[in-house]
Parts: sequence; structure tokens; C-alpha cells
Amino acid sequence: MSLAAPISAIEVRSTSAALHAQWSEVHQQDLHAWNNLLRATDAPIYQYPFWNEPYRRLWVKPRYLAWGTARDPLSFATILTVGAGPAKIGLVFRGPAQLASDIQLPRTMSADLLAWARSQGYIFLRFTHSDPQILTDLANSGERMSAEALDLDAFPYLCDYPIVTEDYIVQQHDSEEETLASFDREARRKIRRGLGAGYDLQSHDSAEDLQQIWPLYQECARRKHFRLERPLSFYMDLMRGSRFYNGARLYTTSLNGNIVGSTLTFRDHATAHCLLAAFDAEHRNSAALLHWHSMRDMYRLGATRYNMGPGPGTLARFKSEFCPYPTNYPGPLTVVLNRSLFRLWRRGFLPVAKQLQPMLRKLAFQRAALSR
Repeated sequence: MSLAAPISAIEVRSTSAALHAQWSEVHQQDLHAWNNLLRATDAPIYQYPFWNEPYRRLWVKPRYLAWGTARDPLSFATILTVGAGPAKIGLVFRGPAQLASDIQLPRTMSADLLAWARSQGYIFLRFTHSDPQILTDLANSGERMSAEALDLDAFPYLCDYPIVTEDYIVQQHDSEEETLASFDREARRKIRRGLGAGYDLQSHDSAEDLQQIWPLYQECARRKHFRLERPLSFYMDLMRGSRFYNGARLYTTSLNGNIVGSTLTFRDHATAHCLLAAFDAEHRNSAALLHWHSMRDMYRLGATRYNMGPGPGTLARFKSEFCPYPTNYPGPLTVVLNRSLFRLWRRGFLPVAKQLQPMLRKLAFQRAALSR
């Protein structure tokens, strides 16, 4: 079965398509159509093809699957794949994504996905999801097919978004006053001070603009003792991939012609995700103003929620001024499809891989830079 039907012929709702559904791999030439289709659903941005294609630079191959019929797809899954042949590892972040919110998908969907992965030579799949019921269905489906379901992360490397952190997500409103009223008074005070300081706020959608101000992100990372999880080329690919869908913005704040702060933000159907933020040490008080500008501009583009991301260390205090109650997610689920190779992975390769991670990370970054 091919799911390469014209996008105009696809209707994302059905009560009968599940009777004849199966998982089929999406063709590379159809990724543009699927990006458009996902933007009309509640699928998280982490499942979009444009979000995952840049991983190819880092020796990680995204594979895309759709479940349903050619005219009526009901679910979508992106599997970031490490390895080859009969020794592959699959990472599914916030997926599979349900495309039709008004019907109940059968449990056979989970079983069919695991069966497909086993037939493709995957040792295990690691899932994360915002809905614990999806993880429960996957675990039960795995056990019914003699696969082992483990509540652990068998691939503890950052090949996707952090999986055990909480997100600070601002729920926005039509009225700026109503949105501001949901903030802590300290956040409102910082925004007022920023407005009176004479900062110039701008937005860009060009990857080349990000390249020009990348030193600001590097300097901020060194000053705050955290690392940029991806090379510049990765983020530039993200911007280029999402530009066609008007899904990325690089926001900047300047004073006297000098850029002193920036946020890099992407959006899916209803949520804007602030992926990176950096500020000059002498102008960190402009952070509240820039986030305020970013979230309101994204709201005008259709994103009713603004995800400020996780809050490690002192960032939690700052982000809680905008969102007092962060969103927590269930822990990861690992479904073991090849027990003998999984035992070898855990006992042999996993300890060595942890030691080699810094070197492999450096090599992946160098490869990404050279492939530009």
C-alpha cells in the first residue's frame, strides 16, 4: 500500500479506515505534503518531517510511517534510527501522533507498529509521549507479542529533545491584558522596564540571520556553563525546512544598533516552541520583554501556547514567572524486540558508548559542519 495519495484527497477522520489500516513507510517525495497535513492536526512538532530531517547530518536516519488507508491516514510516527541492518535502534519522541482526534484508535495500531519494527531489524524502540495511555497500549501490545516492555531509557543520549524534563508552557489569550494578568507580577515589572529601556525588537526567518548572531549564543552558553546541543548547521537546516510553512522565527532585541538578545522559535498547529534563547550579560533584563514579544507574535501566527522549554537550575525561577505550573510528562518506555541483541547492548555496548559519547558527539558535529 502506498500512502502517497494527493494531499487534497486526504481527509483526516474516519470510523472505518482502521478496519483496513496498516503501517506504511512514507516516501521521501511526499514529506512536504505530510508537513502540511500535520500542521492541520494536533501532532507535536517533534513528529514533523522538517523537524527531523536535519538529524541526517548527525548519523541519525529519520523514517516516517503512516497508519490508515491511502485516503484516510489516522496516525503518524517518526522513528529516528541509529544503526543499520539487523542492529537498529529506534527513537520515537512524542509519537505515534493521532491525526483524528474524534475517534478511538484500536490497540492493533500499536501492535502493528511493533510488528513492523521487528520485521525491519530493530533491537528496541524507545518511546516518549505526553499521553500515558498511549505508552500503556504500546507496553501491553509488546507483551502480547512476546516483546519486553521496560520503563527505562535504553538510549540515554540526547538524540532528540530532553525526555525527562518538564516544560513551562504559557497559555495565551486574545487580550494582551488577560495574558499579562496570568503572569507573576515580577514578570510584568520586567516587561514594563524593558519597554521603557528603548530596545528595538525585530523578527527574521532566514537561516543566514541566525548564522550572523550565532556568536551571541556561543558566548551565552560559555558564560552560563551549558552546551549547545546541536551545531549551527543543524539549526540552520531547521529554519530552512520550516520556512516554507512560515513556522520559524528568529527574534532579536537591539540597543543602539547592537543585538543584545535573541530567541529561536518554531511552531506547529497551536504551540510555539522556544528552542534557544541567549542574552548579553549586561542586558539579561531584556529577556522578559523579548519572550513577551516572541509569544505575542507567535500568537498572531496562530500559536495559542508558547513553550518556553525546560527550566534547569535558576531558569526554573525565571520561567515560573510566566507559567507557575510546568507540564510534566510520563517517563520513557523501551520495547525490546530482540532480547539477545538487547542484552548485548546493555552489557557490552551501552557502557562503552557512554564513555565514547563526547568523542562521538564531536565527530558528529564536525560531520554536520562539513556537510553544509
